[in-house]
Amino acid sequence: MSLINLASNNSLWRGYDYYKTKFVKNLKKINEDEYESIVSGTNDYQVFINISHPRKSHCNCPHADGKRVICKHMVATYFSIFPKEAKKLYEEQQAYEEEEERIEQEYYNNVKEYVDSLTEEEAKSILIDKLISEWYDDSYDMF
Repeated sequence: MSLINLASNNSLWRGYDYYKTKFVKNLKKINEDEYESIVSGTNDYQVFINISHPRKSHCNCPHADGKRVICKHMVATYFSIFPKEAKKLYEEQQAYEEEEERIEQEYYNNVKEYVDSLTEEEAKSILIDKLISEWYDDSYDMF
């Protein structure tokens, strides 16, 4: 399993930001599977990454120090080692957001088309029913 698959969503995206902002310094390859770096943040943090065994990776930041947690500093280092992975993540996120926007626009268009097809009396009736239903559902007096 990849280090980025073990990271929380928050650590993943904050790490991506750190990578893009070039907070990773002194990246060194120790051997085929191990790397170390310094990552700037509130302080400079020492990061060790083991590609084959991501849970052996560690960072001395308060979030990860002494824990089996994948922090943003580790993610930033990982992306510095594998920039194509960072690009892939960004492109997947862009495609997801574009699809969500497309679905939202399609839903809006369908609702608008439906509302435009209603007579004024039908629209008033639906609005009254909805307001009464919400009042009962939420026990909230809107008046």
